[in-house]
Amino acid sequence: MEGLLLISENGNDDNGSDIALATDFYELTMAAAYHCSSDYANKKKRGIFEMFVRRLPRNRSYLVAAGLEQALYFLMKLKFNDKQISYLKSHKTFKNVDQSFFEYLKKFRFTGTVWAVPEGTVLFPNEPIIRIEAPIIEAQIVETYILSMINFQSLIASKASRIVTSAKGKSIIEFGSRRAHGPQAAFLAARAGYIGGCVGTSNALAGYKLGIPTVGTMAHSFIMSFDKEEEAFKQFVAVFPSGYLLVDTYDSIAAVKMIISKGIHTNGIRLDSGDLYSLSKEIRKLLDHAGYRNTKIMASGDLNEYLIRGLISRGAPIDSFGVGTELSTSRDDPAMNGVYKLVAVKTPARKKKRDEKLIFKLKSSPGKKTYPGPKQVYRILENNIIKKDVIALEDEKDIPDHSTVPLLRKFLDNRRILRKMPSTEEIQRHHLQQLNMLSPKFKDLDFVAKRFPVIHSEKLKAITREFKAG
Repeated sequence: MEGLLLISENGNDDNGSDIALATDFYELTMAAAYHCSSDYANKKKRGIFEMFVRRLPRNRSYLVAAGLEQALYFLMKLKFNDKQISYLKSHKTFKNVDQSFFEYLKKFRFTGTVWAVPEGTVLFPNEPIIRIEAPIIEAQIVETYILSMINFQSLIASKASRIVTSAKGKSIIEFGSRRAHGPQAAFLAARAGYIGGCVGTSNALAGYKLGIPTVGTMAHSFIMSFDKEEEAFKQFVAVFPSGYLLVDTYDSIAAVKMIISKGIHTNGIRLDSGDLYSLSKEIRKLLDHAGYRNTKIMASGDLNEYLIRGLISRGAPIDSFGVGTELSTSRDDPAMNGVYKLVAVKTPARKKKRDEKLIFKLKSSPGKKTYPGPKQVYRILENNIIKKDVIALEDEKDIPDHSTVPLLRKFLDNRRILRKMPSTEEIQRHHLQQLNMLSPKFKDLDFVAKRFPVIHSEKLKAITREFKAG
């Protein structure tokens, strides 16, 4: 189980020792208010929260769930140390907070239950990605981290899936570390990109920590540091005979002609600028005519799904694409609006656990309404294609179709991981299987989904109407 790399101020890995404060400040003020409540039920209640998106990022017609493993790692490792507690005690906001709250933080551990869809699963708006049930303080404190982790990775995995789909089987390599929003984002973007179908990454840490295939060619500066381009190429292939040579530092066509005339054997060449279609066509002819038929062509340079689709549709003889900024920042829409909402509370009786009450909660403000109660998503397939998803209450037994697959699974219960976490490669395979179950129109880059194959069960709709009537 691989956790999030946390970087301290001096740039060193601090092993997550400050992970508890990776949250919004108001999560902690609410926790203190809960703890200091004089009402027994308020102090002991359990909250049930669900994370979902109300709308997809721009240009998307489906979502790829990602980030669960890091979220679970956070929940397992979460604790407050003495320095953090001292900081909170010294903060003016906490000056009236009872000492017992800080004693509570010393012993704090997440003891709740987590239900979630497996990473790589294709989802649509309003479908729960993760459901957390825990003592209300615990469920509240973890909100910010859960949102930030799953929002970001799901955003990038969805973008990667879209780019990979546009490539029609040609390889996509994630090249975005230098343009990502910091080293942590670069690492997670490499992971999410691989889940979305990329064949590799340029991020060495992702290769080391996650086993993702790493790919690297060379920079223009390497070539420019030699007196002649020829010298740079010969030096590189002497050390890396299976490497790729970057040919556009001065003149791409001239560079390829020189490689051929000098008999430099290279596994591939990379184009990083210019008219990629025309250059790839001319270079492919040069290579084939000279007996370099096995030499591959890679293209990079501010590529996105539309540019890649255009190159492929015109027959550009490009074997693989390196995609950086557009992928690792989701440049066309760099944020996902996943929300974490309270859908129910369990209020215990003072003496008998069986008297515990489940109270549904609903938010009804315009544009931000929620559906009450803990839910399950049932996927109904027809000819192995997603026909529809039914969002229902978790205990509903009468979903009107026998061929249903429940998407949310129980992963964590009272500090016990209940399932073996899949490798990143296994998650990628799961996602590619999910794509095969998606109607072709949802994979069309130009398709703007105004409706999704998602309905709410009749029971859930009836309960929601009762709230509105009340």
